[in-house]
Amino acid sequence: MEMEDPFMSGIGLPPDRLPLIVHEGEEMTESHIDSDSPVERLTNGGQPSFTLAWRNISVKVKRKRKESFLSLFPKYEKAIILNNVSGVVHSGSLVAIMGASGAGKTTLLATISQRIKAHTTGDILLNGQSVSKEVMRNISGFVPQQDLTVETLTVEETLNFMSRLKMNPAITETDRRKWIRSILAELGLNKCINTRISGLSGGERKRMTLAVQLLTDPPILFCDEPTTGLDSYSAGAVIEKLRQLTTMGKAVICTIHQPASGLFDLFHRVMLLAGGRLAYLGDVADAPNYFRSLGLDCPPTYNAAEFYVQQLAVTPGREEQCLKRIETLCDRFALSSLGMSLQAELCSISCSSSDDGYVSSLMSDTTDIKSMNHPKIPYYTQLYWLTWRTFVDERRQWSVHAVRLGLFMFVSMVLAFPFMDIKTDQHGVQSRQGLLYLVVTETIFTYAYAVQNTFPQQMPILLREISDGLYHPWPYYVSKMITLLPKSILEPIPYAFLIFYVVGLSGGFYGFFFFCIPVILCATSSTAYGAMLSASFESVSTSSLVSVPVDLICIAFSGIYIQLSTVPTYLSWIRYVSQFYYANEAISILQWRLVPEIECSDNPDVPCFRSGDEVLDNYGFSQENLPIDLFGLMLIYVVSHVVGYICFHLRSRTQPTY
Repeated sequence: MEMEDPFMSGIGLPPDRLPLIVHEGEEMTESHIDSDSPVERLTNGGQPSFTLAWRNISVKVKRKRKESFLSLFPKYEKAIILNNVSGVVHSGSLVAIMGASGAGKTTLLATISQRIKAHTTGDILLNGQSVSKEVMRNISGFVPQQDLTVETLTVEETLNFMSRLKMNPAITETDRRKWIRSILAELGLNKCINTRISGLSGGERKRMTLAVQLLTDPPILFCDEPTTGLDSYSAGAVIEKLRQLTTMGKAVICTIHQPASGLFDLFHRVMLLAGGRLAYLGDVADAPNYFRSLGLDCPPTYNAAEFYVQQLAVTPGREEQCLKRIETLCDRFALSSLGMSLQAELCSISCSSSDDGYVSSLMSDTTDIKSMNHPKIPYYTQLYWLTWRTFVDERRQWSVHAVRLGLFMFVSMVLAFPFMDIKTDQHGVQSRQGLLYLVVTETIFTYAYAVQNTFPQQMPILLREISDGLYHPWPYYVSKMITLLPKSILEPIPYAFLIFYVVGLSGGFYGFFFFCIPVILCATSSTAYGAMLSASFESVSTSSLVSVPVDLICIAFSGIYIQLSTVPTYLSWIRYVSQFYYANEAISILQWRLVPEIECSDNPDVPCFRSGDEVLDNYGFSQENLPIDLFGLMLIYVVSHVVGYICFHLRSRTQPTY
């Protein structure tokens, strides 16, 4: 099979970095290998190989030791997840990291791939040279256990979106599409090109996630539990694909939990962890002899992988005995010939570094690898494609938005009908003012709580993509602002229209136009307020717990329950942080100023407000405050988004990804 020219020249990758396409069911033959192919150069020793090593890796984290619902100061304790773990992986090898639950498999994978956010110690070396976080991110791909993505997009749309933010922008559209189609064909996803992610099977989702990481053809690939949740056939197909990648000179490192016997034999090497320590690192074929030398002989009919993990697991009720056995097994490996050989190899690697052109290009700060594997994508490009993805996602969830809009309109009818045909008299003053207050209050609550689940729901995806350097936090946040704005501007118009004309408020079309202004500003400022709460807290329940007392205080100073002119000076400032106050005063001014005269009642016990201005004075409102009210709502919109972005940015830097 001969490689097409577009893949060799259009993708922007060096010829020896391009994947060799071998379709499923085919054997690797000489026809697949040309004189420049990576497989031929690797097997002939012509292509410089690389060695990824890590030495004395330790990871410590803080865990909550005691926490209750009302606890404001939870206690923490330090936990050691990894304790001086070392290892070596060579190019062209498929390595399995195994161990019982809690052994530190995923933590080790995230640490050596430099995608962890925790206190770590130790060295990570590529051919003897230290690897920075940025370089490791550029030269490696990470396939997570949970394939988090926007599920309304199709497979092709997802890969197209990822390629825009991962691949060199100089690549032509034609070559980009050809490259994506070649990856899909190689992974057997051609039939799923136009299928939404939500419609894929488990195996197809795993292969699609793998396809995303192969867009930049990384020389190192990390896979966290790639077979979890798959049947034996799908799991075998995924591991076969990963092994096939190693024939191209890649290093593939996987965490895996008790694979089937046939699946386990596909790996070249295995690393066993127990209690955060290294219990074995060597060839899969050598593992039986090593454990036999320890007196742990796997029965012939027993799954070898399951047997090894079982020996390193902690059995409930026998914790002390199991921990002693694990400590003994880890100590014996460190003193074994394999452990001593590992230390000697690490010493050799750290004392010498390769000066070959391939590895030097990987490690150089000014090399083509940065523009090739993970180029600097302009912020405006990130913003465009993030906005595109959000709009596509919103459009394909139209039924959800239609139901929400329908409920919003239903609420408007519930509000409007009790106030039908309000008369402009003394009895109608309270009814009219009560309606205006309910209109703005319902708008604020509806739009604030509608977006409060935005970030808690999408944060796992965002943390992963931002951690991988796919985009910066601010283009994402701005894209959310852009997509939220049309809804908060357009949806309140039919809501206000129904209330205005069913109730029969003053002013005709002119009055309706100005009636809409504070309602729309309420909706926009409320979405910003909801986004701020959503970005500040990890769960909706926590943000709701905080927002309820804040909203209650702001409502109290809205001008309905307290005569604002009588409020003490040391409390009067609260109104200026309340969107309920700004909105209530603005909508009241815009309505009552259209009422020049109000009939007085014959009953002397009923107070008499002769005009709309007197009504405003009674509630402590002034027409001169209208510009301040409108500006206040806009300022709340800006400040809320600024605070929301700061919280979102801090969480993206500190919150664990894996």
